[in-house]
Amino acid sequence: MAKILVFGVRAEELAKIKRAAGNIKLRVEEVPLILYRQEMGVLSEAKLLSLSESVQLGEREGIYEGSPIPESLIFMCGLSEKQLDKLLLALGQSEVKVDYKAVLTAENARWNVLRLLAELGREKAIYGQGLKP
Repeated sequence: MAKILVFGVRAEELAKIKRAAGNIKLRVEEVPLILYRQEMGVLSEAKLLSLSESVQLGEREGIYEGSPIPESLIFMCGLSEKQLDKLLLALGQSEVKVDYKAVLTAENARWNVLRLLAELGREKAIYGQGLKP
């Protein structure tokens, strides 16, 4: 199922994202901080409320208990190319300000958001220097 996961997005930006996504009939879900150690593939397929409850009741190793992450992320899961194009256009027109945008891939599906943000930060730094990763 196509949906958008958001991490650390401010309320005013979240409202813009929801408007843009709603026009394309995409669901937007805020990922609670406690789930930041879960794999992106799991988050993309799960109902976040029930996952959050089960993580809290289950193993402590799957729970993120650290400080809030300063970066914001829009993570697009299962969108068709047409949906992705429409969403990116709508986000640009709405002047949504987030640090990163990413799509679910076979590679990053096994990462948690902490690793994904670290990789995105590394790539941003490399591209900022005019190098290729």
